[in-house]
Amino acid sequence: MQYRTLGKTAIEVSVVGIETHQWSGMGGKFFAREDVQAILERAQKFGINFIDTGECYFFHAAERVIGEALGSSRKKFIIATKFGHTSEPERTARTWTAEGIKKSLDDSLRALKTDYIDIYELHINSEEDLNCFEDTVGEVAKALKQAKDDRIIRSIGICLGDNELFDKKGKILEVAIREVGVESVEVVYNRLHREAETGVLPMAQKYGLGVIARVPLAKGYLSSRFKPSNKNYDARLVAEVENIKKKEVPEGVDIAEWAINWCIKNPAVASVIPGCSAPEQLDSTCRALNL
Repeated sequence: MQYRTLGKTAIEVSVVGIETHQWSGMGGKFFAREDVQAILERAQKFGINFIDTGECYFFHAAERVIGEALGSSRKKFIIATKFGHTSEPERTARTWTAEGIKKSLDDSLRALKTDYIDIYELHINSEEDLNCFEDTVGEVAKALKQAKDDRIIRSIGICLGDNELFDKKGKILEVAIREVGVESVEVVYNRLHREAETGVLPMAQKYGLGVIARVPLAKGYLSSRFKPSNKNYDARLVAEVENIKKKEVPEGVDIAEWAINWCIKNPAVASVIPGCSAPEQLDSTCRALNL
């Protein structure tokens, strides 16, 4: 395994980590403690030490199964989780007040069965999130400073959703850096979606932020498991992937492994976080390091 320092923090993360959204059951599969435990045990054997999760992954469900599975192995992993939303029946509520952040943090600590979070991320996933954050930036900054002073969180990060709000997020990112003390940024970055190269990545370099690349397989398009027969596919992206296969992916190389390696090769990226639904998927993920 290779490791990189997350920006100006002292946190060393494996260059490949694990994104855990599907562990909440929101992807249609129920993950029990034993399922996640098997994945994390395999991760330890490979030297993977980074887990990314979130509070709104179905009522803290992903956090809970991680906490149950980790047990005494908590200190062997770097955990990033998020705040900004509260899952409620039929809807997701915004949580950007100091009181709301404290409750969300307490709930995450309880779910993860830990007394600290390594990377606590503002979760900006929509224009409404942007507006809520702008309206409460002072409260957010105060709440996070207190949590950091109390050593409940080690560092502050920001997770940016899809790239449609990219220009506004660039502005928000500067506000988060200046006013809140953000030290890392999680952003959509893969061979099909490279918008971060013209905004977020240069800003990260300018301010010394650690970069976490999310959705490295472009929601399955850059995976050998993707089937164009799926009625929901984007024909333009399918055509682009076929062109990439012909011109960029070496013969005999799995496209998913190549896509992860493509992200890792960018020195601005500290860690790449594909999802993982079974222990054996980590074998493929880690083969990407040797391409």
